[in-house]
Amino acid sequence: MNPIFHYPVYLGVRLIWFVLRLLPAHRAYPLGAAAGRRFFCLAGSRKRVAIENILRTGVAADRAEAARLARASVAHFVGHALEGLKVSDFLTPEHAAQNITRNVPEASRALLETPGQPVLLLTPHLGSWEVGLGVAAAMKPVMVLASTLRNPLVQRFMESHLRGGIEVYPKRNGFSPAMIKRWGEGRILGLAVDQHAGRHGIWLDFMGRPACIHTSPARLHLCTGYPVIVGAFVRTGPLRYHMDVSEPLAFALTGDRERDTIAILETINRQFETFIRRYPEQYLWSHRRWRQRPETVRRRF
Repeated sequence: MNPIFHYPVYLGVRLIWFVLRLLPAHRAYPLGAAAGRRFFCLAGSRKRVAIENILRTGVAADRAEAARLARASVAHFVGHALEGLKVSDFLTPEHAAQNITRNVPEASRALLETPGQPVLLLTPHLGSWEVGLGVAAAMKPVMVLASTLRNPLVQRFMESHLRGGIEVYPKRNGFSPAMIKRWGEGRILGLAVDQHAGRHGIWLDFMGRPACIHTSPARLHLCTGYPVIVGAFVRTGPLRYHMDVSEPLAFALTGDRERDTIAILETINRQFETFIRRYPEQYLWSHRRWRQRPETVRRRF
C-alpha cells in the first residue's frame, strides 16, 4: 500500500471500530454467523474447497452433510471474527470462571501456570482462538507469530485493541534470536500451524491425505527442548467456551534430525486430527489445505 493512503485507511478502521464498539458483545457472534451463512452461498471456489476437503477427510459421509458442515464452518469463522473484537468487553476473571469449562491435564496446567516455564502451545484454526489467546494470557505472558499489515498505523491499532497484552511478532521475520530469548524468559509461544506450508514444509499424512506441513514446531522443540502442548478453545454457547488441552507431548528422539522432525510432526498432526474430528463445525475447512504434491520437493530438516 502506498504510504499516502496509510492515514485515511487508519481513520476508516477507527470509524469501523467505533461502530462495532456500539454492538453488545452477546450480539457479535449471531450477527457474524448470519453474515457468514449468507456469504457461503456466494463463496464460489471457497465453498467448493471446503466441501471437497470435508469429503476427502471422511468427516462427512455424503455431499449433503459436507455442505452442512462447510456452511456451519464459514458461519462460525465470521461469527468468531466479530466476537473476537469484543473480547475486552466480556472476558473478565469472573466471566471466565462461570462460562469456560476446562479439560486440562494437571501436567499441562502446571506448565501453563508455572512462572518462568517456556511452553510451545499449538492449535489448529479451530474454535475461538482469539478468545483463547486472552484466556492463555491470564495464565502467563503470551507471544504469537502472525502475519502483519503493511499499514503500520492499522497494525499498531489492531495490536493494542485486539490483542492487548499479547506480544505479536511478524511472521515474515521468522523466529529471530530476540524472539527466542523472550520466549525463554517464561512465555507461552502460541502458533497455529495447520495450514499449507508451501516451499517451507514437508509432505506428511494429515487427516488421511498427504499435506505440506510446517516444520517449525519440530525445529523449535529440537532447538530449545521446551515442552509442547496442543490445545483447542471451542465455543459452546453465547459467550461460553470449552478449553481442551492435550497432555504434554512426548517424543522418542533418536538424534537423527530428519527422523525426529517427522516423528514430532506426526505426533502433532494426530492430536490436531483428534480435535478437528471432535469439533468439525468449528474448523476452517475453506483453506486449500490438501494440494497436488510437486514432483520435486525440497525437504527442510
